[in-house]
Amino acid sequence: MKKVFPALLFFLLIIIVLPLFTKDDALRKDLPPNPSGYWVVNMADNKTLTHTSLPLSVGDEYITAENKIYRITKIVKNRAYVKELK
Repeated sequence: MKKVFPALLFFLLIIIVLPLFTKDDALRKDLPPNPSGYWVVNMADNKTLTHTSLPLSVGDEYITAENKIYRITKIVKNRAYVKELK
């Protein structure tokens, strides 16, 4: 027990102190260019399917509650356009 306590204390100290020295900007580099998110729009009828705050890229897929699968074909500003896969 005496050997475990100093190691545990050191580990907890590192966990608490380390975030104090990280830059806030370093954590934001992976955010999408549009922080408000994306509207996912069906290209066939131009209807909005959903909104997401997750970063998206061309080729990503979206599955609806009705089990329909869509693939993102292009992204313009805050809109991700999708086509339904058969």
